[in-house]
Amino acid sequence: ADVGWIRDPTLRKMMRPDVAIVDADMPVETFCAVYELGSKTQVVAVDADKRYVGIVFVAEAHGVKSNPAARLRDIVHYHDVTLLPGMDVQQAVSAFDMAEAESLAVVDTMEQAQVVGILTEAHALRRYAEESEQRRRDILGEN
Repeated sequence: ADVGWIRDPTLRKMMRPDVAIVDADMPVETFCAVYELGSKTQVVAVDADKRYVGIVFVAEAHGVKSNPAARLRDIVHYHDVTLLPGMDVQQAVSAFDMAEAESLAVVDTMEQAQVVGILTEAHALRRYAEESEQRRRDILGEN
């Protein structure tokens, strides 16, 4: 069977481009005033040059907001793991597994690291399953 279709659905087509982005040097206390518990689960932090720094979990930030010296940079996750728009779903799932992450930021290039979207592992797996099922139907002539 032709498995070339696995490379077809790239992250560019799967990612969500509407990413909440904050300054990594923002005080955690300020962040918590902007992002109340339940408003979002995670927010992407960037540096002054808008380069990816990591993902901030809103609930975790609320757990440390009493420390006035804390900055978001101090509590980011996945600072060294990103996805690229041209990756296929197999590459993305592999990155999720290695990072043990439920979602990862998508950056334009590794060098520039400008955030262009976010992707959850659940969405990537769902899209993979949908594509796989569609290919199965095509092969069996069920369309």
